Amino acid sequence: MKRHIPNLLTMCNLVCGVVALILLTDRPVEAMGYVPGLLFLAAFFDLLDGAIARALGVSGEMGKQLDSLADVISFGLVPTFLVYRFLEASLPAEWLALRWISLLHVCAAAYRLARFNISTDQTTDFLGMPSPAHGLFWAAMALSLQEQDWPGVLGYTQWSVLLVFLSMLTSWLMVSKMRMFSFKFKPGGFSANRIAYTYIGLLPLVLVLGLLILPGILTTLVVALLLYMALSAIYAVQHHSR
Repeated sequence: MKRHIPNLLTMCNLVCGVVALILLTDRPVEAMGYVPGLLFLAAFFDLLDGAIARALGVSGEMGKQLDSLADVISFGLVPTFLVYRFLEASLPAEWLALRWISLLHVCAAAYRLARFNISTDQTTDFLGMPSPAHGLFWAAMALSLQEQDWPGVLGYTQWSVLLVFLSMLTSWLMVSKMRMFSFKFKPGGFSANRIAYTYIGLLPLVLVLGLLILPGILTTLVVALLLYMALSAIYAVQHHSR
Protein backbone atom coordinates (compact mmCIF):
# COMPACT_ATOMS: atom_id res chain seq x y z
CA MET A 1 0.00 0.00 0.00
CA LYS A 2 2.80 2.43 0.84
CA ARG A 3 3.89 2.75 -2.80
CA HIS A 4 0.48 4.24 -3.62
CA ILE A 5 0.63 6.98 -0.95
CA PRO A 6 2.82 9.39 -3.00
CA ASN A 7 0.63 8.84 -6.07
CA LEU A 8 -2.46 9.62 -4.01
CA LEU A 9 -0.87 12.92 -2.97
CA THR A 10 -0.04 13.63 -6.62
CA MET A 11 -3.71 13.04 -7.45
CA CYS A 12 -4.62 15.61 -4.78
CA ASN A 13 -2.40 18.08 -6.65
CA LEU A 14 -4.23 17.22 -9.87
CA VAL A 15 -7.67 17.54 -8.27
CA CYS A 16 -6.79 21.01 -6.95
CA GLY A 17 -5.87 22.08 -10.48
CA VAL A 18 -9.02 20.63 -12.03
CA VAL A 19 -11.28 22.23 -9.41
CA ALA A 20 -9.57 25.56 -10.12
CA LEU A 21 -10.26 25.14 -13.84
CA ILE A 22 -13.92 24.30 -13.22
CA LEU A 23 -14.32 27.42 -11.08
CA LEU A 24 -12.55 29.63 -13.63
CA THR A 25 -14.84 28.29 -16.35
CA ASP A 26 -18.17 28.35 -14.51
CA ARG A 27 -17.75 31.32 -12.15
CA PRO A 28 -14.69 33.33 -13.23
CA VAL A 29 -15.31 36.33 -10.96
CA GLU A 30 -15.95 34.33 -7.79
CA ALA A 31 -13.14 31.92 -8.70
CA MET A 32 -10.48 34.58 -8.08
CA GLY A 33 -11.12 34.18 -4.35
CA TYR A 34 -10.52 30.42 -4.41
CA VAL A 35 -8.06 29.65 -7.21
CA PRO A 36 -4.92 31.08 -5.49
CA GLY A 37 -5.57 28.92 -2.43
CA LEU A 38 -6.08 25.87 -4.63
CA LEU A 39 -2.75 26.52 -6.38
CA PHE A 40 -0.92 26.90 -3.08
CA LEU A 41 -2.53 23.66 -1.90
CA ALA A 42 -1.51 21.95 -5.16
CA ALA A 43 2.09 23.13 -4.60
CA PHE A 44 1.97 21.73 -1.06
CA PHE A 45 0.86 18.31 -2.36
CA ASP A 46 3.54 18.53 -5.09
CA LEU A 47 6.21 19.10 -2.45
CA LEU A 48 4.80 16.42 -0.17
CA ASP A 49 4.48 13.61 -2.71
CA GLY A 50 8.19 13.67 -3.58
CA ALA A 51 9.25 13.91 0.06
CA ILE A 52 7.00 11.00 1.07
CA ALA A 53 8.17 8.89 -1.88
CA ARG A 54 11.81 9.40 -0.88
CA ALA A 55 11.06 8.74 2.80
CA LEU A 56 9.25 5.50 1.98
CA GLY A 57 11.81 4.45 -0.61
CA VAL A 58 9.19 4.08 -3.34
CA SER A 59 10.37 6.66 -5.88
CA GLY A 60 9.92 5.41 -9.42
CA GLU A 61 9.27 6.28 -13.05
CA MET A 62 5.50 5.98 -12.66
CA GLY A 63 5.41 8.60 -9.91
CA LYS A 64 7.72 10.88 -11.89
CA GLN A 65 5.48 10.82 -14.97
CA LEU A 66 2.29 11.18 -12.95
CA ASP A 67 3.74 14.14 -11.09
CA SER A 68 4.53 15.95 -14.34
CA LEU A 69 1.06 15.28 -15.74
CA ALA A 70 -0.49 16.80 -12.61
CA ASP A 71 1.91 19.76 -12.69
CA VAL A 72 1.11 20.68 -16.28
CA ILE A 73 -2.55 21.03 -15.25
CA SER A 74 -2.08 22.83 -11.94
CA PHE A 75 0.90 25.03 -12.82
CA GLY A 76 0.52 25.36 -16.58
CA LEU A 77 -3.14 25.20 -17.55
CA VAL A 78 -4.56 27.00 -14.49
CA PRO A 79 -2.23 30.03 -14.95
CA THR A 80 -3.28 30.02 -18.62
CA PHE A 81 -6.91 30.41 -17.58
CA LEU A 82 -6.00 33.02 -14.95
CA VAL A 83 -4.08 35.22 -17.38
CA TYR A 84 -6.78 34.76 -20.02
CA ARG A 85 -9.37 36.07 -17.53
CA PHE A 86 -7.11 38.94 -16.45
CA LEU A 87 -6.55 40.07 -20.02
CA GLU A 88 -10.17 39.56 -21.01
CA ALA A 89 -11.21 41.93 -18.22
CA SER A 90 -8.66 44.65 -19.00
CA LEU A 91 -8.01 44.71 -22.76
CA PRO A 92 -10.01 47.06 -25.00
CA ALA A 93 -12.26 45.31 -27.53
CA GLU A 94 -9.90 45.95 -30.45
CA TRP A 95 -7.01 44.25 -28.61
CA LEU A 96 -8.89 41.25 -27.20
CA ALA A 97 -6.99 38.87 -29.47
CA LEU A 98 -3.95 39.45 -27.22
CA ARG A 99 -5.61 37.39 -24.50
CA TRP A 100 -4.53 34.28 -26.44
CA ILE A 101 -0.95 35.01 -25.42
CA SER A 102 -1.99 33.21 -22.23
CA LEU A 103 -1.48 29.94 -24.14
CA LEU A 104 2.25 30.45 -23.71
CA HIS A 105 1.90 29.32 -20.11
CA VAL A 106 0.63 25.80 -20.72
CA CYS A 107 2.93 25.25 -23.72
CA ALA A 108 6.00 26.36 -21.76
CA ALA A 109 5.01 24.28 -18.72
CA ALA A 110 4.51 21.15 -20.84
CA TYR A 111 7.90 21.62 -22.54
CA ARG A 112 9.66 22.33 -19.25
CA LEU A 113 8.21 19.25 -17.56
CA ALA A 114 9.00 16.97 -20.51
CA ARG A 115 12.59 18.21 -20.51
CA PHE A 116 12.83 17.71 -16.74
CA ASN A 117 11.68 14.09 -17.08
CA ILE A 118 14.54 13.21 -19.43
CA SER A 119 17.13 15.42 -17.71
CA THR A 120 19.96 14.01 -15.61
CA ASP A 121 21.53 17.30 -14.45
CA GLN A 122 18.87 18.89 -12.24
CA THR A 123 19.59 17.19 -8.94
CA THR A 124 20.93 20.27 -7.07
CA ASP A 125 19.42 23.12 -9.10
CA PHE A 126 16.97 23.72 -11.96
CA LEU A 127 17.34 24.24 -15.69
CA GLY A 128 14.70 26.90 -16.21
CA MET A 129 12.08 27.98 -13.69
CA PRO A 130 10.20 25.08 -12.02
CA SER A 131 6.53 24.92 -13.02
CA PRO A 132 5.31 25.12 -9.36
CA ALA A 133 7.16 28.44 -8.95
CA HIS A 134 5.45 29.64 -12.12
CA GLY A 135 2.05 28.60 -10.81
CA LEU A 136 2.67 30.22 -7.43
CA PHE A 137 3.73 33.47 -9.07
CA TRP A 138 0.39 33.77 -10.88
CA ALA A 139 -1.49 32.69 -7.76
CA ALA A 140 0.29 35.54 -5.94
CA MET A 141 -0.72 37.94 -8.73
CA ALA A 142 -4.36 36.90 -8.25
CA LEU A 143 -4.05 37.37 -4.50
CA SER A 144 -2.52 40.81 -4.98
CA LEU A 145 -5.53 41.82 -7.08
CA GLN A 146 -7.73 41.11 -4.08
CA GLU A 147 -5.85 43.76 -2.10
CA GLN A 148 -5.32 46.35 -4.79
CA ASP A 149 -7.23 47.28 -7.95
CA TRP A 150 -4.12 47.29 -10.13
CA PRO A 151 -5.98 48.00 -13.42
CA GLY A 152 -7.50 51.07 -11.76
CA VAL A 153 -4.20 52.18 -10.20
CA LEU A 154 -1.95 51.61 -13.22
CA GLY A 155 -4.53 52.13 -15.95
CA TYR A 156 -6.03 49.31 -17.98
CA THR A 157 -3.58 49.70 -20.87
CA GLN A 158 -0.50 49.68 -18.62
CA TRP A 159 -1.88 46.73 -16.64
CA SER A 160 -2.46 44.77 -19.85
CA VAL A 161 1.08 45.54 -21.06
CA LEU A 162 2.46 44.37 -17.70
CA LEU A 163 0.47 41.12 -17.92
CA VAL A 164 1.72 40.44 -21.45
CA PHE A 165 5.32 41.18 -20.42
CA LEU A 166 5.12 38.95 -17.33
CA SER A 167 3.48 36.19 -19.37
CA MET A 168 6.35 36.22 -21.84
CA LEU A 169 8.95 36.48 -19.06
CA THR A 170 7.68 33.62 -16.89
CA SER A 171 7.02 31.39 -19.92
CA TRP A 172 10.50 32.06 -21.26
CA LEU A 173 12.04 31.34 -17.86
CA MET A 174 10.44 27.89 -17.82
CA VAL A 175 11.84 26.87 -21.22
CA SER A 176 15.16 28.71 -20.90
CA LYS A 177 18.43 27.00 -20.14
CA MET A 178 19.14 29.46 -17.33
CA ARG A 179 20.26 27.75 -14.14
CA MET A 180 17.97 28.60 -11.21
CA PHE A 181 18.84 27.78 -7.61
CA SER A 182 16.92 25.30 -5.51
CA PHE A 183 16.76 24.61 -1.77
CA LYS A 184 18.43 21.22 -2.17
CA PHE A 185 21.47 22.40 -0.25
CA LYS A 186 24.87 21.20 -1.44
CA PRO A 187 27.76 20.13 0.80
CA GLY A 188 30.07 23.04 1.58
CA GLY A 189 28.02 25.23 3.87
CA PHE A 190 27.27 28.87 3.13
CA SER A 191 29.82 29.33 0.34
CA ALA A 192 28.31 26.49 -1.70
CA ASN A 193 24.75 27.69 -1.15
CA ARG A 194 25.29 31.47 -1.02
CA ILE A 195 22.36 32.44 -3.25
CA ALA A 196 19.82 30.22 -1.47
CA TYR A 197 20.88 31.53 1.95
CA THR A 198 20.79 35.11 0.64
CA TYR A 199 17.25 34.60 -0.55
CA ILE A 200 16.16 33.19 2.81
CA GLY A 201 17.86 36.10 4.58
CA LEU A 202 16.18 38.71 2.38
CA LEU A 203 12.66 37.32 2.79
CA PRO A 204 12.04 38.99 6.20
CA LEU A 205 13.17 42.30 4.67
CA VAL A 206 10.74 41.82 1.79
CA LEU A 207 7.98 41.14 4.31
CA VAL A 208 8.75 44.27 6.33
CA LEU A 209 9.03 46.48 3.25
CA GLY A 210 5.80 44.97 1.97
CA LEU A 211 3.99 45.94 5.15
CA LEU A 212 5.43 49.48 5.07
CA ILE A 213 5.34 50.33 1.37
CA LEU A 214 3.17 47.95 -0.64
CA PRO A 215 -0.66 47.90 -0.61
CA GLY A 216 -0.87 44.70 1.44
CA ILE A 217 0.85 41.59 2.68
CA LEU A 218 -0.34 39.46 -0.24
CA THR A 219 1.42 41.70 -2.76
CA THR A 220 4.73 40.84 -1.07
CA LEU A 221 4.33 37.29 -2.40
CA VAL A 222 4.73 38.65 -5.92
CA VAL A 223 7.84 40.57 -4.86
CA ALA A 224 9.25 37.48 -3.13
CA LEU A 225 8.89 35.44 -6.32
CA LEU A 226 10.36 38.23 -8.45
CA LEU A 227 13.30 38.24 -6.03
CA TYR A 228 13.72 34.49 -6.64
CA MET A 229 13.91 35.19 -10.39
CA ALA A 230 16.42 38.01 -9.93
CA LEU A 231 18.72 36.01 -7.63
CA SER A 232 18.47 33.05 -10.00
CA ALA A 233 19.83 35.29 -12.76
CA ILE A 234 22.85 36.03 -10.53
CA TYR A 235 23.15 32.31 -9.76
CA ALA A 236 23.09 31.53 -13.50
CA VAL A 237 25.92 34.01 -14.18
CA GLN A 238 28.01 32.50 -11.38
CA HIS A 239 27.29 28.97 -12.61
CA HIS A 240 28.27 29.90 -16.18
CA SER A 241 31.54 31.49 -15.06
CA ARG A 242 32.72 28.34 -13.28
